Amino acid sequence: MAREQIQVIVPTDWKDITIAEYQRYLQLAKTRRKTKDDEIIAMFCKVDKELIKKVKLKDKKVLVDKISKFVNSKNETSLEKRIKFKGKKYGFIPNLSKITTGEFVDIEEYGKDININLHRIMSVLYREVDRESGGYYSVKPYDPDELEIDKFKDLPMSTTLSAIDFFFLLGKNLLEDLNNYSTEVLKMNQEKKH
Repeated sequence: MAREQIQVIVPTDWKDITIAEYQRYLQLAKTRRKTKDDEIIAMFCKVDKELIKKVKLKDKKVLVDKISKFVNSKNETSLEKRIKFKGKKYGFIPNLSKITTGEFVDIEEYGKDININLHRIMSVLYREVDRESGGYYSVKPYDPDELEIDKFKDLPMSTTLSAIDFFFLLGKNLLEDLNNYSTEVLKMNQEKKH
């Protein structure tokens, strides 16, 4: 009897993974369930769990290794300022120095458990574009009561990671600038003493 051929495609691009899938992956990764690997493969590779049971053990290990390598890979990208999502144009808050108290407070609160609240954070950072003119745009005012927060669970992780990278690089640059400034101040103070 001939064996059934199964083709499984492992994702290689973060745009193929949604926030909800990534959040589910993080939950599954913490569990000790025997079916954890099957569930992760089924979710990321978009195949039925029952089909995974038919895969040879050595092939399943290869799939798990490939998924693990993908999930742990670097994804350094520049900030996606404007995106098309669910048939609408969304934009990253165009001027962070003008962030409102409500936006800041909600991001701060959601940041207490980033993995669970990733879609909520993204719903604050990316809002529907209000107006566009040339390279400039504005987003609709922040109103958390009107936000359809749950739809951001379908946002591609590539957009999410671009925002995370933006804040990471911003923090890194601010630390470097602070260090350089502190060194200059220390140098000036030592020169005054001599």
